[in-house]
Amino acid sequence: MALRIAQYAVATATHDRPARVVNGTDITNAASINTVNTTGLVPTINLGGVFEYPRLVLFIDPKTFATICLNMPDTVGGAPRAIPCPHRAQGLWSGRARALAVSDRAIADAAAKGRAVSGADVVAAAKVYGVTLRHKPTFPAGRGAIVQFSTLVEMGPTRKFSVNNCVQLPMTAYGIPKPVPC
Repeated sequence: MALRIAQYAVATATHDRPARVVNGTDITNAASINTVNTTGLVPTINLGGVFEYPRLVLFIDPKTFATICLNMPDTVGGAPRAIPCPHRAQGLWSGRARALAVSDRAIADAAAKGRAVSGADVVAAAKVYGVTLRHKPTFPAGRGAIVQFSTLVEMGPTRKFSVNNCVQLPMTAYGIPKPVPC
């Protein structure tokens, strides 16, 4: 079913004028058409969602929680391929959510005090969420910075590894954190 969704998305991109490479919107749209996605697969990691795997799409079957991964073509009309789901990509995706949650909390706490986020705000928020910071950020309020978060990923009883996610924090009091490559 995942390949059927991907092929529909590729066909959509190919038939646009001018023809183009499939993008995340094409995947989302194809997955939302119930006559294409008859089993209800949910695109969890979409194109560009994990910087290190820019052409990866990960679907989850909500009935069985099985994961299905595809490597999408980077050429117009190219064929998608089913691949084993990279554990590292899954770890980066879950770590990214935690890094953004910490960043949001740090920004909100600083804004409640009437100022922009600082490194100390990030350290305090990371403590609340139990998230490890790769390096303790020390930037002052209003400076903004890229903060690197480290996450220990456990995939089964024997596979453990660390991933790093980076977030650009804003210089303004009410800015939005942005994931960036490390």
